[in-house]
Amino acid sequence: MPPPTFAEIEPISLKDRVINAMKDAFLEGHFKPGDAIVERELARQMKVGTPVVREALISLEGQGFVRRVTNTGTFVTEFSPDEIRNLYALRVELEALALKWAKPRVTEADLEDLRKLVDATVEAGRQSNKKQFLECDYAFHRHCWKLADNPFLSETLERLMAPLFSFVVVASGAELTESMGREHYAIIDALRSLDEPEFSESVRKTVTGFAARWLNAIVDKPE
Repeated sequence: MPPPTFAEIEPISLKDRVINAMKDAFLEGHFKPGDAIVERELARQMKVGTPVVREALISLEGQGFVRRVTNTGTFVTEFSPDEIRNLYALRVELEALALKWAKPRVTEADLEDLRKLVDATVEAGRQSNKKQFLECDYAFHRHCWKLADNPFLSETLERLMAPLFSFVVVASGAELTESMGREHYAIIDALRSLDEPEFSESVRKTVTGFAARWLNAIVDKPE
């Protein structure tokens, strides 16, 4: 009888376990935008060392979930309504530009990578897995930005958008659905088959639609 075959077990560091637990807490609404995060209290509850929590929070800051203020503390990311409007207005312009520059450079391999990310986003929406949806969604957009082959543009978009991607989900409490994920296929279709001016019109319409949804969910929602 042949020996059993086991799937490879992925090692997860203690820091990554803390990061995953914190993301779950953010996305399940246990922390609200602007809430203070006390490292010692988290370490006590999770039964880990304070340095591990500190390392996890540094990673979460890079992913946009928290803001660390020197000599003050760490807080769940928060934006004012005006900041959200300004960031989304800038996002539409910069992402449309990134996609325009990516268009002549994109290969079939690139498009297949993008399709796999959208497939994963759609599946996360089908399973109501907010964390997975957010990570796949952001990975898709980051890949689009990098295809522009301009590190200054992609770095600017990452610096501006990482906090906003996390904030809108946490602040709105909205579900992330399969249909939301499918909307990203329009960008792949445009990159594959559309020429100007239809290409720019299509990607701008899609990106503006993303922005409008979250502006309505957060800024313009009834009190």
